[in-house]
Amino acid sequence: MNNSKVFVVAIAVLLVVAVLIELSVPKRFVWEPTFSHDSKQPFGCALFDSLAKKSMKNGYSVKHTTFYQLLNDSSLKTPLSVVDIYSDYGKYSDLEIKSMLDLVSKGNKLLICNDKFQSSMEDTLQFLSDNGYFSVSSLKRAASRGLLRSTDSLVWEKDNLYPEHVYMAYSDFINANFVLKPDTIYEYDNEDEESEVVEEDSLDRAVVEMIDSTLATVVDGTYTKRLKVIRRTSPEWKPLAWKYVDKKKEYPVVMKRKWGRGEIVICTTPLLFTNYGIMNGDNVSFVYRVLNTVSDNPIMRIAEKPLAEEHISQSPMRYFIANPPLRWAVYLALLTLLLFFIFTARRRQRAIPIVKKPENHQLEFTKLIGTLYYQDGAHADLVRKKYSYFTEFLRREVQIDIDEDADDEENFNMLARHTGMPVKDIGYRIKATRKACRSGLDMTVDEMMMYIDYMNEIEKKLVNT
Repeated sequence: MNNSKVFVVAIAVLLVVAVLIELSVPKRFVWEPTFSHDSKQPFGCALFDSLAKKSMKNGYSVKHTTFYQLLNDSSLKTPLSVVDIYSDYGKYSDLEIKSMLDLVSKGNKLLICNDKFQSSMEDTLQFLSDNGYFSVSSLKRAASRGLLRSTDSLVWEKDNLYPEHVYMAYSDFINANFVLKPDTIYEYDNEDEESEVVEEDSLDRAVVEMIDSTLATVVDGTYTKRLKVIRRTSPEWKPLAWKYVDKKKEYPVVMKRKWGRGEIVICTTPLLFTNYGIMNGDNVSFVYRVLNTVSDNPIMRIAEKPLAEEHISQSPMRYFIANPPLRWAVYLALLTLLLFFIFTARRRQRAIPIVKKPENHQLEFTKLIGTLYYQDGAHADLVRKKYSYFTEFLRREVQIDIDEDADDEENFNMLARHTGMPVKDIGYRIKATRKACRSGLDMTVDEMMMYIDYMNEIEKKLVNT
C-alpha cells in the first residue's frame, strides 16, 4: 500500500472515531425556557404539543400568530380555545390585550399560562399575582449533579369530572401564584422610620371606604402615615387549583372567570407544560386537567416565531451544522484537509522515467501491406495505389499534376530539369504507367515490378537532386 492510500485510510478512520466520540459524549442541553413547538430541549414544548395533538378530541394545533390577527381572521367560524404559554413580563402591548379580550367576548375561550403577569393585564382582568423567580443556573447545577429538588403540593379541587387530587411538583416550577386577599401597607413620611404592615381587617372600615386612590394620607396621633392600597382580585375569579403552604390552601395557581360570552383561564405554572415538567412525576395529569378547562372547543396554541426566521440559512450544510456530531465531523474533515494541503504543498522529487526512442514501423507496415496484395494477386490494384501516392508526391515536391494530359509537355520538361533524366524517358515511363492504371486490366508480377520501378526511379532522382 503506497503513501497516498495510507493517508486516505487514516483520514477515514479519524472521521469515524470523531463521530463515535461525539455520539458517546452526553448531550448538552439548553436550559432557557423557550416553549418552542419544535424544541426537544428541557424547556421546549415538543412533547406537550405532541401529546395534546393526539389526545384532544376536538383537535389541537400550533400556529405562529397574534391575537390581533386571530381577531381579524374571517376564517374562524366556530368557537375556538386559544392557549398561550410563556414566561415573559412585558409580552403584550395594550392593543394585543384589547384584541385578546375582544376575541374572548365573541364566545371563544382563552388559557394563559405565565409566571410573570404584567401590571396592565392584571389591571384589565382584575386580578393580583405574586410573580415568581426561576433560576436556570441553580436548576441546571442540581440536575447535572443529580441532587434532589424541594417539592410543593398542588391541590386540584373536586369538580363534576374529577375528584380532588394532590400533585407534587418542584418548587422552582410553581413559585408564582395568585393573591386573593392583598395586604395594606402603611409607610411613614419619615423615610428613616421603619415601615409597618397592617392587615386590612384591622383597618377602620370608614378609612378603607375613604380611599379612592392608590395613595392616601391618614393622620394618626403625632405621625402622618401614607396608606398604599394594592389592587384586589375580583370575586368573579373562581380558583380551581391551589398551592399548599404550611398545610394551608392559600395561594391559587389556576383560576377562571366569564368574560363576555367567553371564558378566561389563567395559570401560573408554565414550566409544567415543558418537556422537563411533563416528564417529572404525574405533572402530566395536572397539565391535562388545566387543558381540559378549554377542551370543549378546538384548541389552538399561539407559538412565538423563531427569532430572525426570515434570515435562516437555506444552505444544505445547515443540517450538518445543526447536529453536533455531524458538525464536529465537518470541522474535523476541514482540519484534515487543511493539514493535507500543508504537507503536500511542498515539492517532491519524483523518479524521472526513461523515455525510449520511438520505433519506426513504417517499413514493417509496408512489407505487411505488400505481402497481403501479393498473396491476393492484386498486382494492378497495388500499382494503382503506388501511382496515387506517386502523383501526390509530385504535387507536393514540384507542384505538377501528371493526371492532366494536356499539360504533359510542360510537366515532363519540368521533371527533366529536376531529375536530370531525358524528357523522352520520363514521358515514356509516366504515360505507360498512367495507361496501365487507367485501363483497369490485370497485370503480371513482372509488369507490376516494372511500373513500380518506373515511379521509384523518378522519385529517387527528385530526392537526390
